[in-house]
Amino acid sequence: MKIKEREMEAGKRPRKSRIKRLARSLIGSNDSPERIARGVAIGVFWGVMPTFGFAILFSVPTAFLLKANRLSAILGTFVSNPLTGFFIWSFGYKIGQQILGLPPVDFSGGLFKLQSLLNLFKAFMVGGFLGNFILAIGISLLSYLVVLKVVAYYRRKHSSRSGGS
Repeated sequence: MKIKEREMEAGKRPRKSRIKRLARSLIGSNDSPERIARGVAIGVFWGVMPTFGFAILFSVPTAFLLKANRLSAILGTFVSNPLTGFFIWSFGYKIGQQILGLPPVDFSGGLFKLQSLLNLFKAFMVGGFLGNFILAIGISLLSYLVVLKVVAYYRRKHSSRSGGS
């Protein structure tokens, strides 16, 4: 028996429909497309930054201060998760490394010496923070524009349907 069928028999909705329902309720909320898109952009920004699990804790107050939708800010943080975080942070480090002209990280024999570990930590902190900051700005601006267009399109499409009835 398929998972979807088992969930239906147990009286549960399949996971896909829950996610769709959440997205539809967010898009259909009374918030403006700008507030929803701003929330997603804030969440994506904190999701891309190396906050190591604290992105939601940073995104909610930021959304409150910038008058953005807090639920969309929380959802935006999930851009970074256990599957994507390593790749995002590595790419951010690479950007920072290129901008700062940092030498490649040397993982040869002296890695377990205290000075080598401190140099490695410094390179990752400085290069990673700068690179991820730049990456976060770019991706969050892009996500703002995409979500703004999608929400506006969805609302136009559904308002024309209900207006014709």
